[in-house]
Amino acid sequence: MARPVAAAAAALAVLGPIAACSGADGGKEKEYDVPRAFCGVQVDPALVSPLLPAGAKIEVGATRPVPSRKNCRVDVDGHWAMTLNLEWWEADVSSTLVASGNPRLEKARMSPDGNFYSGAGAVELVKGCENPRHSRQVLYTSVQLSDPELGDGAAMKKLATAFTRAVGRSDECSE
Repeated sequence: MARPVAAAAAALAVLGPIAACSGADGGKEKEYDVPRAFCGVQVDPALVSPLLPAGAKIEVGATRPVPSRKNCRVDVDGHWAMTLNLEWWEADVSSTLVASGNPRLEKARMSPDGNFYSGAGAVELVKGCENPRHSRQVLYTSVQLSDPELGDGAAMKKLATAFTRAVGRSDECSE
């Protein structure tokens, strides 16, 4: 009786760590360091990391395709992983309309604070943000994940809220 128990314990000791490492990424790990800033906005890497895939290399690029929008694209191993955006909208536009442009919010409902969250996307209003170049406009942030399987509602809300607050303290709200 002792021999089968010992064999089972030995197998668990060997296979347990392997099973613990496997998951949606097939056991791969994040070999990259998550940046501390996205679109020039400081964000705690610990809030971003849970929503990114495993891989070897991360790249972040920012573009401003039009004056009312700034896009920050995050690629892992050359593939789109996440986008964080800053979007100026007319003051009378509802957050529902803004959220309709984020495909990761198709089934999301408005939260009591007027924002939208799902495991793979978010839209938040940057409260109190004023910029003379965008008079009569309000600023929204949005986040989208490439892979909804990496989505986590609680992690997304934490990231979106921290990113939005940081944007509110950034030059975007004071230029």
